[in-house]
Amino acid sequence: MTLEGFMSERFWKNLSTTMGWLSIGVLFGLITFSSSLEIKDLDLWLHLRMGWWISHHGFVPNYDVLSCTISGKPWVNHEWLFQVLVYQVQKAYGFDGLISMQSFVVALTFLVLLFLGYSRERQWLTVFTLLMVLMVYQTRFTIRPDIFSLLFFVLYIYVLSLHISKRWAVWALVILQILWSNMHGFFFFGPLLAGLGVLSEFIKRRVPLPYEWNTVGRLNDGEYSWLKKIFPLLMLASCVNPLTFHGAWYPVSVFFHLAGSNKIFFEHILELQRPITAASIFTDRFCYYKVLIVISFLSFVFNRRKIDISSLLVWVIFLGFSLAAIRNLIYFAAAAYMVVMVNVISLSWEKLVPLRFSSAKFKHLTGIICKLGLMFWMFNFGLQMSGNGYFDFDTYSRKSEFFGVSKRVYPYKAMDFLLRQHIKGNFFNDFNSGAYLVGRADPGIKVFIDGRTEVYGAKFFETYQKIWQEGNAHVFADFERKDNITGAFLNNAHQQIPEAVLKMFHSFKNWSIVYLDDDAVIFLKQTPLNKPFIDRLSVNLSKWKPRPMDFLKLGTKRIDPFPFTGRAYILETLGADQAALLESKEALRVDPDYAPAYSMLGKIYNKRKDYKKAFENYRLAAMYVQGDLQARLGLAQAYENLKDYNGAISQYQRVIDASPKDIPGYFGLARSFAEAGQDQKALDLLISAKKLGLEDKVDVQKIHDIINSKKKKHGVLKRPLKSRKVI
Repeated sequence: MTLEGFMSERFWKNLSTTMGWLSIGVLFGLITFSSSLEIKDLDLWLHLRMGWWISHHGFVPNYDVLSCTISGKPWVNHEWLFQVLVYQVQKAYGFDGLISMQSFVVALTFLVLLFLGYSRERQWLTVFTLLMVLMVYQTRFTIRPDIFSLLFFVLYIYVLSLHISKRWAVWALVILQILWSNMHGFFFFGPLLAGLGVLSEFIKRRVPLPYEWNTVGRLNDGEYSWLKKIFPLLMLASCVNPLTFHGAWYPVSVFFHLAGSNKIFFEHILELQRPITAASIFTDRFCYYKVLIVISFLSFVFNRRKIDISSLLVWVIFLGFSLAAIRNLIYFAAAAYMVVMVNVISLSWEKLVPLRFSSAKFKHLTGIICKLGLMFWMFNFGLQMSGNGYFDFDTYSRKSEFFGVSKRVYPYKAMDFLLRQHIKGNFFNDFNSGAYLVGRADPGIKVFIDGRTEVYGAKFFETYQKIWQEGNAHVFADFERKDNITGAFLNNAHQQIPEAVLKMFHSFKNWSIVYLDDDAVIFLKQTPLNKPFIDRLSVNLSKWKPRPMDFLKLGTKRIDPFPFTGRAYILETLGADQAALLESKEALRVDPDYAPAYSMLGKIYNKRKDYKKAFENYRLAAMYVQGDLQARLGLAQAYENLKDYNGAISQYQRVIDASPKDIPGYFGLARSFAEAGQDQKALDLLISAKKLGLEDKVDVQKIHDIINSKKKKHGVLKRPLKSRKVI
């Protein structure tokens, strides 16, 4: 190539286009790779079980068949088609087949998005925005009906925006709607999108709008007529499900009843919580989602003279929808991408950059640099992801986080124990274990609760929380009698069992522990059916011995010995302090710097009133993990027990600075001030606690007793202070 050819505009243009296609290829490679994560989803097991049930019984039940507490209750299973699909795929190709199915669906979704927004002139912007969508989507790479729902969502927009004038579009949308109506509860997005199209066309024709808004993207009369006919057809197509009209209306009714008592689900279930709060708005939490909000908003600002009303309506509605719950982010991400692509069509390079940077060569060179930067970022991100993995304690080897089934999320050892021993009955279980129990132990074990929040209802979930979080024995006794509860499965994997519920079951004289490990605790009630299991498997906590690691197999690997401290937590809660101490020391043999083990030792020595040893261990825990507030709180308590109140004040203050509503921190600091003779500071803290809504009458009285006793001792108190004046 001659120098003239090398420097020509055509050369740079072709090179820019080639780099664009390369960056698209890298993007789809990253999409396929990042969506091949190991199976972690909790609800998948329920879907697999129901897929088996429907396939073997030949019909979709309209009542509960899985639970012991709501057995026979009406149930609108609007995800039955997905359940049958995943069951058949898993049966034929195993769990890796399910992961491959997910990768295919995700890649197909992004391919449709690419067709919707691709422009040769703006390749780098297309790749960048799709990359932002991928970063949002990767938090939802779980094998759930949501992945099909998003595919149907983008297919809907593809047909409505590009092919509405074609006759096949009607049948395509009707078929999509029927599939969607039997796959996922968000199927009402289909008619919603069509309805927004009709509304926007009505506005363009009847409402005076600024600038050129009436003409941008406006359909001709024939297309508008088609769209108005499609809308009622889609409403009818939604009724093509096992329960017809009731099945079509049910998810919509659930959606509109999320307020009121149902807010309890938003407080306790992560995916239902708000993605942006006043405390997190300027943090990097969901940063890619925030980037999409900003760039999609700016696209409207830059294109304010030629805004497409339908795009604006979709953007506003799905932004509001996404701000309501984390699980909805991906729908806004897809909508934001399409909005950006629609808005930039009307924008030119020359309008956005100064005149001296508007030459064709500079534009192509800038595009090349942007595409190279995106490819470098994607390669780097993929390499970082490829290193994700963890130590498998069963095989003493590393388990990749890609393909297979997670060994960190599920209490698989406890479940294997139940199946191996053929234990059956109606079980109390935690919310996170319900679907897993259904998937692996039904019909031998019927669950107390699972992930179908809309079926159990807010009132039931609130009652469940009283047992799980508060250990309310009276509430449990009602269920035990009414639903014949004979077992309890308390999951400690990827969460911590509340102390209250552990102590509640341990306090029952006619219940026994038959399984205890880092992943779960299983209790059985003394019944004729359970007696042989209890006689043979009952766990004697007083004789508990840790299972030591095989250091020859472990070698020099640096691992997190969390199973030992997981068992130590359970044992200490159940009063087996010596066993917990042995487990913690075993953890320190594996990793001498393991802070949770030192925290547990500090807690045990504190209970034994060996305050010096408690201080030494809490000190090490706080040193190794500076941000561990529980260790810092333990250290403060150790100072307090050693009567070093200045040291306690310093540590309590650090806890409160990091967590302003930490109740033990507030009252610990107030106690230390009182013990140190700084009465006014103690009282001021109690007033602050009241303003923050922190109530702890026992601690308040204790602090006042300290102040009163000191004043009595020095003969300066004429009338005792009364705690009721403060709190």
